[in-house]
Formats: sequence, structure tokens, C-alpha cells
Amino acid sequence: MSRATNRPDTIAKQMFFVGLLGLPWLWIVNICFFFDRVYGRLPCCGDTTAAAGEDSEETSAGILGMLESNEEDEEEGNADTRNDCTPSPEEIQKELCKWVKGSTIGSFIYTSLFLSWIIVFQVNKDNFGQKWFVYSQGDEILTGW
Repeated sequence: MSRATNRPDTIAKQMFFVGLLGLPWLWIVNICFFFDRVYGRLPCCGDTTAAAGEDSEETSAGILGMLESNEEDEEEGNADTRNDCTPSPEEIQKELCKWVKGSTIGSFIYTSLFLSWIIVFQVNKDNFGQKWFVYSQGDEILTGW
């Protein structure tokens, strides 16, 4: 794999577009995966490893700490060979925020529509008629369910 596909903004962008193709649960995965980097750590979660007595430097990296530290080491070694095409860390963070916030909005809209459809159908299921059901109510007696 090339270096560009390992960048967090590229991964978030791919997850966003796959979510648009009919897998909106992937938007929620995208949000959970990059939550610390985009929205910051939740105050109710706190630093669990700092309480255990480990170095606070390791805990500040978040879930992707190992990945981030490896990228920083590689960037230090390749600082002189950086092309003009390579985006800066600030640009990568800006793109990451854009795609994760898009996933947040999309998942909120999809979840709201899905829950409202379920509520409307459950409340008014007697008014929809038999064509909305997979089987008629008379088939229930035949199957034993």
C-alpha cells in the first residue's frame, strides 16, 4: 500500500463514501475510530492509563497512539525528502475533520429517518393494510409461529 492510503484523512474519506453507497453503519464506525482526533477525548472517559501510573505522553496520543508515533518517526526521517504535493499535518487534520463531521451529519440524518420510519410503521401498522406485510395474518396459524 502506498503512503497516501495510510493517511487518516484518506481512510475517513473512503469510509464516508462507502457509507454513501448503502452502508451507513460505516459512518458510525468512522466517527468512533477518529473521535479522539476530531472531537477530543470525552471528559467522562478520562485518561485510564494515566490513572494506572503509565507515562502521560503515551496517553495523549489517543487510540491511534502507536500509528501516530510511527508516522512521526517516519516524517522526521523523511523531512528533507518531502514533496510539495504532500499535505502538511494541519491540512490532513482539516480534511479528517471534514470527512468525520460529514459522517456525523449523515449518520444522524440516516438514524433519524430510520427511527421515524419504524415509529410511524409501528404506530400505524393497522392502517397500512395487508400489502405492507410479508405474509398475511392467516399464514401465522399455518406456520405455528
